[in-house]
Amino acid sequence: MADLTREVPDRVGKDSLEWACAMNSDMKGSLLFARSLCQIEQLIGRTPAVDYSAQTLAGVTGQRFLVTGAGGSIGSEIVRQLVSLGAGDVYLLDHNEGALHALQLGLHGDGLLQDKTVILADVREKRTLGRIFADVGPTTVFHAAAHKHLPLMERFPSEAVHTNVVGTANVACAAAASGTKRFVNLSTDKAVAPSCILGATKRAAELVAAAAASPSMKVASVRFGNVLGSSGSFLQTVHWQLTNGRAVTVTDRRATRYFMTISEAARLVIEVSAMARNGETYMLDMGEPVAIEQLVHRYAQILGVTATIEYTGLRPGEKLHEDLFDDAENRSSTTHPGIWQTKAVGAPPADLGFTIRGLADAVEAAPHSILQLLWSMMPAGAVREPDVAVT
Repeated sequence: MADLTREVPDRVGKDSLEWACAMNSDMKGSLLFARSLCQIEQLIGRTPAVDYSAQTLAGVTGQRFLVTGAGGSIGSEIVRQLVSLGAGDVYLLDHNEGALHALQLGLHGDGLLQDKTVILADVREKRTLGRIFADVGPTTVFHAAAHKHLPLMERFPSEAVHTNVVGTANVACAAAASGTKRFVNLSTDKAVAPSCILGATKRAAELVAAAAASPSMKVASVRFGNVLGSSGSFLQTVHWQLTNGRAVTVTDRRATRYFMTISEAARLVIEVSAMARNGETYMLDMGEPVAIEQLVHRYAQILGVTATIEYTGLRPGEKLHEDLFDDAENRSSTTHPGIWQTKAVGAPPADLGFTIRGLADAVEAAPHSILQLLWSMMPAGAVREPDVAVT
């Protein structure tokens, strides 16, 4: 692996490349995919943010961190950056043992899985989390564990609610009980004016996180859009289709999305941890939205192939264009040029705890009862009807 990574420019870190290759059984395909990301600025039309603030650096050095979903693309990059910044112990919590193995291999050069910082657990298990957090006592928690694929969440709403909403409540509760000082919940731009179950569960998770804020635990949620190169991402799909001579599937020729790189998103999430206060939600500056069709052709040019596009139509819950803010919140700037703050209009739901308990009880029930409770949590002015594809 060392010989292969020397051929890749520094902008794609060797650790990230090793992780990507380890997670993919097709090593050659992984390496080609990582190389193609070297020209990421050409794809998104801007240069990703690169700097840390002095406040953030001071808040990382020597501190104890726990990252849920640590084996995922964003979670693992947060881990790598924390380690590189001189953090103390960084605990890796995930329910995917293969992902934990790959991450430890990339971090330490072995996959023995005997280190106390490698934790196999599911955020759905409240009692288990309570014991783990009491033992670890993390100073700061980054909650990255989540389901993220929109079509699957539309089909399996109980799974979406159980992990994204109840799981967030479990992690926040365990963090507060263990004396955690800062709790950062990772969200998505689909939580803005949600039109799908995924977006609704992530908006609900923001409310859950905000309710956990207290004088002893500062809390923030942070939203961002599509992450280029992440596991299961659109770009990974496009790479496979282009390099295997298949047509690239795009929902609608008018569709646009906001994009970030993995390292940029992780860096700004760590920045938000220094801003966390009373449960505010922050939105990362992702530049201008990129037309999906245009991104496909740019990427095909980088790979030296010609793209054939097949339009499939918008799937249930999808939008043509993602929103940055909705009518249920106000936005303001922060001290960081790449981060906006949002503040909810009106008071948070008074019966939030009751609703969360109802969701937890309804996980095994019919999806209809779960969806009723989920959508009832959405702030007035937040919900939006899905777009309709033009055929």
